[in-house]
Amino acid sequence: MNNHIRSLPPTAPLIIGYASNAQSGKVDQAIIDGANIIIWSFIHLHITEDSKCTIKTSLDLVEIRRIRETYKHVVHLAAFGGWNGPHPPTFSDGSSLTGEKWCEVFMKFNEVNGFIFDGIDWDYEGNDNLDAPTSKFTLQTLDIMADFTTEAKSQGLIVSMAPAESYLDATAYPGSIDATFSLRLDLPPRAWTSPEDRDVIKGFSHAGRQCYAYVLAKAGVESFDFISIQLYEGYSPYVYDVSRRKTNPVEAIMERVDGFVGGYVVNGMPLSSSSSPESYEVKIPLSKLVIGVANRWADGVKFCKIDPKTLRDAYVSTKKEYIGEGFLGVMFWTVNEEGEDAETRMTHELKKEFQGLNPVDFGEL
Repeated sequence: MNNHIRSLPPTAPLIIGYASNAQSGKVDQAIIDGANIIIWSFIHLHITEDSKCTIKTSLDLVEIRRIRETYKHVVHLAAFGGWNGPHPPTFSDGSSLTGEKWCEVFMKFNEVNGFIFDGIDWDYEGNDNLDAPTSKFTLQTLDIMADFTTEAKSQGLIVSMAPAESYLDATAYPGSIDATFSLRLDLPPRAWTSPEDRDVIKGFSHAGRQCYAYVLAKAGVESFDFISIQLYEGYSPYVYDVSRRKTNPVEAIMERVDGFVGGYVVNGMPLSSSSSPESYEVKIPLSKLVIGVANRWADGVKFCKIDPKTLRDAYVSTKKEYIGEGFLGVMFWTVNEEGEDAETRMTHELKKEFQGLNPVDFGEL
């Protein structure tokens, strides 16, 4: 076990924020407000012109180190990917390092920089340009993610993933095409099928279909410390349910919680050398499940708005349904968009709502 690596905070619900600007003071404020995990976006696997494998980033690592040393209770992860971000690179012959070897590259990078990261987060996504190579995954990319994950866990690192909702969709109809694995990240969003819906999304075609299930199947759910479901994906199934079907937001969150905890089957998974695709049951325990939301930048049309009280109510509902156990926490994108006033800061408002919980909320008195 690496003595430099911090453990996950022991008390749920966790408050997890993505950030890229370490100099603005907003990360410091988010931590003061109650964030206990910061995920820094982004770092990238990189191969130089002379075929050297490295980690590339524009993050201010010196300032991140200052923040880490100032707030010793906070966990810091480094995220790979991002929208329009690069996927794992290849050499000129199309090959790449294995996930295990890429993990070694990261470990050396982290050591050289003073062990500023306690682990990594997978956030590989698609691209605005539908003709870009990153508008679909390759099995090579997903294998690198899975193998890196298992090696990272063996080295004592924290590992998380943050799939867009369509990439790990617990509300897809069982046995349907929507519950079938695909490498494509250029699909129309599954729920928006009527002519009226199509008028709303105006040709948007950037959804995936159960692609992160492959990584879970290969690495094992036990290899992940937490899994954050991005309900704020553009035109996600969640935003369809609450904006078009007028589903109560808490009920919509609970449908997803129940889907992940109870498990759902993804078909068409190329998990072995056999020519026949296989099925895999995605099942995420509450102890690893994180609800991913947007803060004030979301428009409520393309990107869902979920207020902190709704998240509190969903957490209370989860604890009532699951005999005192709630989901692990809430993740939001992004600290960079936090406001100046307390009521415009997601971290502050989440902490206020969660601090207000008491045993009677859970039916314990």
